[in-house]
Amino acid sequence: MYIATSAAVRQTSGITSFMPRDIRKFLYNIDLGGASEIRLRLGKPAAIYFPDGCRYVSRRGNLTTVPASAVRVTRSHIEEALETATASSVYSVKDEIKNGYITVRGGHRIGIAGTAVLEGDKVSFLKDVSALNYRVASEVIGAADKVMPLILKDGKVKNTLIISPPGAGKTTMLRDITRRLSYDMYRVSVVDERREIAAMCDGVSAFDLGNNTDVLEGADKAEGMLMVLRSLSPDVIVTDELGGARDIEAVKKITMSGAAVIATVHGSGVEMIKKRRDLADMLDCFDLAVTLSRRDGAGTIEEVRTEW
Repeated sequence: MYIATSAAVRQTSGITSFMPRDIRKFLYNIDLGGASEIRLRLGKPAAIYFPDGCRYVSRRGNLTTVPASAVRVTRSHIEEALETATASSVYSVKDEIKNGYITVRGGHRIGIAGTAVLEGDKVSFLKDVSALNYRVASEVIGAADKVMPLILKDGKVKNTLIISPPGAGKTTMLRDITRRLSYDMYRVSVVDERREIAAMCDGVSAFDLGNNTDVLEGADKAEGMLMVLRSLSPDVIVTDELGGARDIEAVKKITMSGAAVIATVHGSGVEMIKKRRDLADMLDCFDLAVTLSRRDGAGTIEEVRTEW
């Protein structure tokens, strides 16, 4: 089952504003529709990834498959891109950078590679940045059509876990599930620790999340889920990328309280989750597990399970 990219509303025009001017000028006449990632690697050609493969940005302002004719990324490009993405204050988003990304307006996430600076055994910052990966946020109306009859059954919302490798469409599906439940008059609270699900700007989401959705951005996921449970009386709590004991404990408390949880986790399927000691207990909290892949493009539904 494939979510057609033609249905996607991609914010590619917005994401280019966070790129260095000397590369942005070559993108003006390029159709970025359908692009999922734009990668800037130091000393390498600027690359754009589409469902059918990679293209390079030519100095003629078009796309090419020939690396030799492509725009090469320099240190100044990387530095300017970071200045632009952080509004000239890299340290203001230090907590995001230490996790390997920056989330910018429109819900786009810029992944960062470089040299880790350690405090004890934990990463405190990334320096000497060598690569930036601009992941294009998209809204796919209908992404959840196949799973909604399973999630919403007999007037009850099933606790649902979406399992997916990076880039397989889990956040996009999460947005559409949120939208559908909200328009069906369920009170939905989105706990958006990484500011990616809703992409709020001045209190307004960049995406259609329905009329009955409240968003808590930037808060620690485990703490945020319990905050909205206490303060917003949600029917459903939605969050992205569960991981670790604190998140799982919060999910257990919420499901025992009577509210439903719909969440995502990185992985290749239920069997992989069962093998991970830090995640195996998570499955006991959920009624339904949906596994996504990129086999036929982002959003391919590989498996739907209610037992494990």
